[in-house]
Amino acid sequence: MIRRIVVGILACLLIFPVTVLCLAGRGKLQDQDLEKAEKYFDRVPVSNEPRLKEGGGKYTIAYVDIDPYPASGEMLYYLIEELKETGWIRDSEPLPFDPADTDAGKLIRYLSGRDLGEYIQFSDEANYYIAVDDRAECMRSLEEQIRDGKIDLILCMGTSPGEMVIREMKVTEVPVMVYFSVDPVNAGLTESEEYSGQDNVWCHTSSEVYANQIQFYHKNCPFTNIGMVYYNESVAAMEVYRAAAEEIGFRISERKIKTLSDATSQRQVQAYYTGLSNVFSELVEKEKIDAFMLNTDMIKDDARIAGLLEVFYQNHIPVFVQNGEFNVGKGAFMVVTASDAKIQAPFAIDAMASILNGGKPGDIYQKFVPSPYLSINLEAAERIGYQVKEELLLSAEKLYGGTYDKDKKG
Repeated sequence: MIRRIVVGILACLLIFPVTVLCLAGRGKLQDQDLEKAEKYFDRVPVSNEPRLKEGGGKYTIAYVDIDPYPASGEMLYYLIEELKETGWIRDSEPLPFDPADTDAGKLIRYLSGRDLGEYIQFSDEANYYIAVDDRAECMRSLEEQIRDGKIDLILCMGTSPGEMVIREMKVTEVPVMVYFSVDPVNAGLTESEEYSGQDNVWCHTSSEVYANQIQFYHKNCPFTNIGMVYYNESVAAMEVYRAAAEEIGFRISERKIKTLSDATSQRQVQAYYTGLSNVFSELVEKEKIDAFMLNTDMIKDDARIAGLLEVFYQNHIPVFVQNGEFNVGKGAFMVVTASDAKIQAPFAIDAMASILNGGKPGDIYQKFVPSPYLSINLEAAERIGYQVKEELLLSAEKLYGGTYDKDKKG
């Protein structure tokens, strides 16, 4: 109980208006808040040290993802790094992957072939891309391994994997962690942001960051009609954005399309991107949008980003990003990050450690809102005729374009 209260307090200490956080710089909490956090940690004993599995062997973690996607690969990368940092993985070799461009499935396969120490292991047999592999076969395989007692925890990376495991398969026998899900509450994966309401389920939640995000975009680049294209309302945080639109007073021109994950051939992939390009043009020509939000997981091939966004820049329309800083590096105008793979990892691994040490996932606090940071593509700003204010330049973590195409603080 004490641990849950502490985590809740610490999460609250990190919740500040995004406008303040962005203009103050990344992770710049007030000194007094940091002091409070340190005092709480000093007073409360940490009981999540690595522990051997009862009965022998190692805890086996199953991994369920959608498909290769840089943002989810980065999330997994830093989770593994945190497992190493906390001693749950004992492997001195650095991960041979680039955190900004990691194929999660390949990372799990790599880990499954290594001795990670005496506590946990990953299995390539329990390594699923449900939009690449046959979904029904993924479910059959996972069910079989759960039935045979081979799985101790399921890590779902994203909303769709969580929906498959929790709502379709109705898994209750083993703990399930849902990570990198935009809005698990509206997706029906958890009853509330704080606790899941299910004994075996834990979901990371931070949906309010999307309301803060779009408020920041509107304040710094006012628009009246923003376009959004999505395949899943929860993944796109549409309920949050609609509420913000009503409160602030702007319109959202929406288009729901089929996901690229339904494509099974290169011909279908090309058809998807052709259709997406047509939808973008329709929003510009028919809906007369004056801003566009690039929602999560819409463009999976980063080589296509610049070309697909060209229709907006030709019409001086800013392109904001919901998730994925790599989109800004490839041509999108601006992102206020709603998630931070590195900053969130300790929170998620603390929950994982609690579960492996016998805690019920449903009793573990879920809400953690990371300090967001700002990245801007200056070439995109120039194309739309946007004069970037000095305070934004100073507060941005990364500036892309020309001589600014680097991490300012690196």
